Amino acid sequence: MRAVFYLVKKEFKQIFRTREMLAIVFMVPLIQMAVLGFAISTEVKHVSLIIADHDKSAVSRDLIRAFAQTDRFRIVGYETSIRRIEEAVHRWDAQMALIIPPNFARELYRGGTPQVQIIADGLDGNTAGVALGYASSILSGFGADLISRPTLARMRTAGKPEARSPHILTVEDRMWYNLNLQPEQYMIPGIVVVLVTIISMMLSAMGLVREKEIGTLEQLMVTPLKRYQLVLGKIMPFLILTFVELAIVLVAAQIIFPIHMMGSYWLLAALAFLYLFTTLGLGILISTISNTQQQAMFISWFFMVFMILMSGFFIPIENMPETLQKITYLNPMRYFMYIVREIFQKDASLAFLLRDAIPMTVFGIVIFTFSVLSFQKQLS
Repeated sequence: MRAVFYLVKKEFKQIFRTREMLAIVFMVPLIQMAVLGFAISTEVKHVSLIIADHDKSAVSRDLIRAFAQTDRFRIVGYETSIRRIEEAVHRWDAQMALIIPPNFARELYRGGTPQVQIIADGLDGNTAGVALGYASSILSGFGADLISRPTLARMRTAGKPEARSPHILTVEDRMWYNLNLQPEQYMIPGIVVVLVTIISMMLSAMGLVREKEIGTLEQLMVTPLKRYQLVLGKIMPFLILTFVELAIVLVAAQIIFPIHMMGSYWLLAALAFLYLFTTLGLGILISTISNTQQQAMFISWFFMVFMILMSGFFIPIENMPETLQKITYLNPMRYFMYIVREIFQKDASLAFLLRDAIPMTVFGIVIFTFSVLSFQKQLS
């Protein structure tokens, strides 16, 4: 193992020799984590809303105030013409429109059910769906609060001795694991997985290809080093650097964002070690089919785009077509994405993670073994 130790020492010296490599290994992931953490969010806020109040009563003004007091909507104007509302939505000046009909308050006082119209721009289907859910929640809360007002209750039951007080269905919300519904608590673990994948795969691929370009790989082949020692000595530095990067990113994420690691760091480290068999194996495989660092970077990016898009990071796997859902089972990153989010948010134990840990480990062993055999064959 002494030969492997000296080879690892040589690799670290070569990595830390250039400032650019140090920036790539330590600074760039931190910047990416901070930027992506603030930029990527499933939460919908400040939806531009235009109001058409045809009633102009105290009740309609209270309804408008209910929309204005939340950060989910941002009132951008008031219109009464449907044509102008359509133009505003068409010009992207507004994403939604709330139309309050005439005699809105009078119908409520009479015990009727006036219809409030909501127009949404469905071009961005996800934002429109979430915004409609927010609007429905505000309207439901406003209606329940309005019915409970003593003045309205007296007016609706006036002259009706047989009338009973309306029964209001109350809903008690209880959130588990993410009590404040912070999107960072869900997205940051996914970003950590992406960074670990990029760092380990790309650095291992480019490190091995660099030896080809400068001709030192042939020099190492004529040394007394055995092939497995050569592979181990080239891979271990990137394994160590990835773990250091994982620790730095996790600590920095909890300092920058209002999130907290709920699970075990040791369990996360152990499962990350198993996942790195996949990413480092892919890095070795890429190095065997690449002759230049440019080719290695291009092929690495091809693999990473597929793995990220099919991992459930941006789009939940349950929302994908059934055929694509089956294809995601071939993506090792899918399993590690679930594992990190479960440990980070739910403090999940290994017993609950085996359904993802077992296939991820199998993929890692198969990919790593095939890649090492391919690399040794190339050395031959």
